[in-house]
This record gives sequence, C-alpha cells and structure tokens, in this order.
Amino acid sequence: MTGSNPYSLEETRKFQRSFKKLATPALKAQLAQYLKEITLNPEHPKAEREPQPRRAAIPDGWAFYKLRFQVGKGASGQIRLMYLVNDATLRIKLLWIYSHEQFAKRPADDDLIDVIQAALEDS
Repeated sequence: MTGSNPYSLEETRKFQRSFKKLATPALKAQLAQYLKEITLNPEHPKAEREPQPRRAAIPDGWAFYKLRFQVGKGASGQIRLMYLVNDATLRIKLLWIYSHEQFAKRPADDDLIDVIQAALEDS
C-alpha cells in the first residue's frame, strides 16, 4: 500500500545487534536506500510477505515482510531484512537483518517469535 505520508521506522534491539555484525560500507549504503524506499512503500518489489512463525501472535493490522537484496558475492552478500508493518499507524518495525550465509531460509520460528513479541511489546 502506498501513501503520501511516509512510514516511521523503529529499530528493535535485535535489528541493531544483527546490523552491527554485518555492517560494511556497501551494506550501510544499500540499506539506507532500501529503508528510504520502504518508508514510502513497505510492499517493496524486492519484499515478500512472510508467513508468521507458528505460535506467533501477530495482531491484526500488522504484516510481516522479508526484503532480499545483494551487497556482495556469495551467501554472505545475500542480505535479508525482516520487518513488521502497520498501515493504520504508518509504522515499520525493523526486526532482524542477516545474510544467507547465517540462515539459508530464515531464523528459527522460536527466535522470530521472541523478536516479534519484544517489538510489539514496545508498541
């Protein structure tokens, strides 16, 4: 859903910690551009709506996304950004950023549930 008002970005602690592990000049530059783009359109062409983890309690009004992009060669250059979007409040919660080398598919459901619950408790 696109709108004239940009969405606000909120970084979770997990996002901040996971970003520090991956931070390179190339990642910082590309991520800044993608974050600018998703604040205008969270349904970015490189993003897919993700199924919520089993037993997760994502409230109505929130959607779970994963954006995929490339910053280098190989699995370590394939980056994934997971985030929650609330169209009613125009908020995006950045949950986790990781490389394909760290997780071939996505982090374990139990870990995702913990991150999602912590992010929603800060709402």
